[in-house]
Amino acid sequence: MRIKLMIPCLVEDCLPEIGLAVVSVLERLGLGVDHPRVQTCCGQMAFKTGDVARARALALRSLDIFAGTGPVICPSGSCTKMLRTYPELFEPGSPEHARALDLAGRTFEFCAFVLTLPGAPDFGARLNARAALHRSCQLDGSEAPQRLMEAVRGLTLLEPERPERCCGFGGLFSLQFPAVSESLLEDKAHELLALEPDLLISAEPSCLMNIGGYLARLGRPVRALHAAQVLDLGLTGGASWS
Repeated sequence: MRIKLMIPCLVEDCLPEIGLAVVSVLERLGLGVDHPRVQTCCGQMAFKTGDVARARALALRSLDIFAGTGPVICPSGSCTKMLRTYPELFEPGSPEHARALDLAGRTFEFCAFVLTLPGAPDFGARLNARAALHRSCQLDGSEAPQRLMEAVRGLTLLEPERPERCCGFGGLFSLQFPAVSESLLEDKAHELLALEPDLLISAEPSCLMNIGGYLARLGRPVRALHAAQVLDLGLTGGASWS
């Protein structure tokens, strides 16, 4: 099977190591990976600011880029959700609406897709560490990241007292309400630190950048990793933080 990889802007520009880990894991699991180099923003920011015309234009570009029959995999719940929102941008019954429905049905968040592969969730990955798991709001309650991480041998998963609590990023939310966002971030970070983890794990790049950046400013040595990076480390010989 060959898949097409949709890389979020945040990963492309700030966290490219996540994209590399996604490719490494998928190839190790026997998949062919195509990364269309002409891809651009999925249109999420335009859509959330009410610029429907710009969002529609970006959606049309994505419909061309990801045309075909294979799965489209994205290491971000929020961008996955945006691609699945494309049908709302076009008139029902139009050719564009039909194409948007097709793409929405073929688009998967990385962890959820990996769970559909033969052998899931235990692929033999091993990583000796204590890890705090952040459940991102953008994943809409999906248990896929937890199920994958629970199958990594040697990995002890820790959950904060309020695992459902937002990290405060929320895309535009952090720009529109910076004081509230910072307060939520402080609460979330200190709840995670109370667990004394070696690692912070999430399946959402924006949350990792937000919490990881705050921990770095505090001078706390907690490495922030995407679930794909954890699998990649575990499948390539692993490491130990203990």
